Amino acid sequence: MTTVRELYELWAGESALDAELADSLDPHGTDWLFDLFASLDPQPGQLLVDVGARDGQHAIRLVREHDFRAVALDPLAHHVELAREAVAATGADVEVVEAAIEAMPLADASVDWIWCRDVLVHVDVDQGLSECARVLAPGGRMVVYVTLATDLLEPGEAAFLSRALALRNLDQARLESAAADAGLRLVRVVPVDGEWRERMIEDGEWNVGDALLRFSRLRRREPELVARHGRAAVDAYVAGGLWGVYQLLGKLRPTVYVWERRG
Repeated sequence: MTTVRELYELWAGESALDAELADSLDPHGTDWLFDLFASLDPQPGQLLVDVGARDGQHAIRLVREHDFRAVALDPLAHHVELAREAVAATGADVEVVEAAIEAMPLADASVDWIWCRDVLVHVDVDQGLSECARVLAPGGRMVVYVTLATDLLEPGEAAFLSRALALRNLDQARLESAAADAGLRLVRVVPVDGEWRERMIEDGEWNVGDALLRFSRLRRREPELVARHGRAAVDAYVAGGLWGVYQLLGKLRPTVYVWERRG
């Protein structure tokens, strides 16, 4: 255990450590995921499915960059409407379908690629990944971005995030086991950690200090705000903000997987 004397001696030399951390590590941003996808040798005319497509922008971009055909799936009617509007505006070869990853209206072995970002934490991973394996052709690949818990995330923190953000799984071992059981072979795994968040801060896209300031204000006004907006809205606001902070602190680990359906 550090003594008080040792602590102040450590702090006296803190400026040297701080100086080493002042320089950017040139972190990747979110576009890196598209670069990773391009490195996997996609071919024109192949069929891609974007599960959890939201407004369809990722599917549209992938179709344009790789001359794909695509199906954009989302279980939420509002997202489907936004995606259809975006597809109509761009003329991209994307079919938009209201459906969830656990029950995809696609034929067996009919898909070359699956793009899955920020989805697996919200779904039944066993059923969802089994469906992905079913629709993928042998050798077809699935590119996944998912945020998982580390050992630094306390049980109470995990329970709060799960309740507030409708999360069903943050466990890395369970996810990887479900993928293997579904018949998906691991091709590559890349821990992203807080890198994308660093890029957002350095580019001025996210002010973490402002976010923490708002959390402090919320705590001091919490009863009033809960009465006005409801417990669920307040918790979702806090949990959504903590999501990024916890990535910086190492409590949550964004991770990219590339899985391939076994032949």
